Amino acid sequence: MKNRNFIFGVKDFILKCSFILLVLTLTSIQSCTSVQYGLDAQKTSKFSTFDDLGVSKEEFIKQYGPPTNKGLYQETPAEKIEKLYYTEKIKSFLVTTEFVFENNILKQMERVETKNNLQIKDRIQ
Repeated sequence: MKNRNFIFGVKDFILKCSFILLVLTLTSIQSCTSVQYGLDAQKTSKFSTFDDLGVSKEEFIKQYGPPTNKGLYQETPAEKIEKLYYTEKIKSFLVTTEFVFENNILKQMERVETKNNLQIKDRIQ
């Protein structure tokens, strides 16, 4: 009788260990996904389908929010050029897109910089 209880006890122990190992394995696989792409990373840029040249600067900012940075200069006394920069985290990259406004009307959009976010973290630490 003792041998039978011992055998069932070992089987219970093995079953419990197998269950715990399965849960830990699934948890670690799931957690690797968030490390690879980041918790807040997008898969594509919000500007990837943008094609609205000619929109006013006020409407643009209302739709996409304030820029990360901006530049401003004048070609002539009547022509004011303003560049708005938006930086997004896409997968493990930081992508900066530039929008050029002439007299508050959007004339050009261009991706100006892409940096690997992992390399930036290594430099900071």
